This record gives sequence, C-alpha cells and structure tokens, in this order.
Amino acid sequence: MKLYILNDNVNTFEHVTYCIQKYLNYPHMQGVSITHIVNDTGKCLVKESDDDVIVQEIYESLVKEGLNLKIEN
Repeated sequence: MKLYILNDNVNTFEHVTYCIQKYLNYPHMQGVSITHIVNDTGKCLVKESDDDVIVQEIYESLVKEGLNLKIEN
C-alpha cells in the first residue's frame, strides 16, 4: 500500500512539514524536501508498506491535520 501527500492551496509549507515530521518521523530537512516535491509536482509518495494497518493509521492522522492524501494498493 502506498500513501501520497497531494498538493493543495490550503496548507502552509510549515504545517505540511510539521505533519511529516510528527506522523512519519522524518527529519526536518527531509520533511522540507517532501513538501517542496508536493508543491512542485503535485504529489509525493511518503509511505509504502505491506502493513495496511500502519498506512491507514498514518492516513487517518494526516487527514485529521487537514492534509490532502491518496492511498493506492
């Protein structure tokens, strides 16, 4: 299962970076890089796992934070 963060015109760079750090445990600079990829290309793969429960939990946490996401099997 793959989890993508999608670009939107609602969330700030700072908020997206914060959420990436908090829920995906990525370092600050990696969060900033991911946020730039999302902004520049429209989406970024942030988690890939065979454990669907983990991906779903991260998805639900990020949705509560207001991020725009997509899951692919």
